[in-house]
Amino acid sequence: MEYIDYVESSKRGLPWAVVRGFRYLLSFVGTRTSARNRTKRKYGVALCAIFKNEGMFLREWLEYHRLVGVEHFYLYNNFSDDDYRDILAPYVREGIVTLTEWAVPYGQLAAYEDCFKRFRDETQWIGYIDLDEFVCLRRETSLGRWLASFRKYPCVHVYWKMFGTSGVLEHDPQVPVIEQYTACWPLQANVGKSFVNTDFEIVSFNCHLFYAETTLLGHKVSLLPVNEFKRFIHHWKARAPRGAKSEAQINHYYNRSYAQYLYKTLRRGDACSAGSQKGREDKERFAREENRNTARDYAIQRFLLQLKLRLNDNPAIKAGTSV
Repeated sequence: MEYIDYVESSKRGLPWAVVRGFRYLLSFVGTRTSARNRTKRKYGVALCAIFKNEGMFLREWLEYHRLVGVEHFYLYNNFSDDDYRDILAPYVREGIVTLTEWAVPYGQLAAYEDCFKRFRDETQWIGYIDLDEFVCLRRETSLGRWLASFRKYPCVHVYWKMFGTSGVLEHDPQVPVIEQYTACWPLQANVGKSFVNTDFEIVSFNCHLFYAETTLLGHKVSLLPVNEFKRFIHHWKARAPRGAKSEAQINHYYNRSYAQYLYKTLRRGDACSAGSQKGREDKERFAREENRNTARDYAIQRFLLQLKLRLNDNPAIKAGTSV
């Protein structure tokens, strides 16, 4: 498995390799000794997301992830003024969505921490992703089953597959995101999003990686996240066994259409930080990332028909009586 390395580590050489190896060892020991008593939770897998004016995309994102086994959603509204309440109302009534009004500028990390502290006893796993990100399993069809083998780890990092505009100027709300955008980078990125195991004490919240903490021989030690290959991640170094094939990725529809890119950049703004917002405004970055879309990826479309049936309001089609 190869990755596009666009996050460089400035710390190299033998001394740094020794430090890295020591941290791997501490994390290996710590993950086997620091988990809380394992108790049955109400949900196996939940997602946490902060959003602003993404009503157009809410139903598809929710229904897709319900399709792959997400049982609950903790959603944080960050200054939306669209019709999100009407769209989410049935999900809230059915107990599928917990909606929190979160009027906090650059409130993403604070929302993530709030979600963990308030709801960790309700769910075994919390995945922290955005509404332009879809978890794509290539073989397994259930996130819960896929995550089961990671139960002894505090954080599982799933790498991004970056998708571009596919030449779409204006998003068509009648066509699902996962159908409309297929042009992508040929390889996964070496950064993505994470699923947190609530058996562990998470002490460091980041947009991408989360770190647990334990005590070994009287000293506090942070535990490194692992990737899908159960290799510890240190300073964004993407590690995989020789010849390994990825079975999971997060499809990151970063811009969707060109009109959405302009809206997200010039009007909506970034929820994470002022630095992230400044990065969005870099026109050269948009062109650079768009020009990397030299491949097509249709893996997620194995779920497309089932998703359309969930989204379709025509009872005749659902009943099989349409001609």
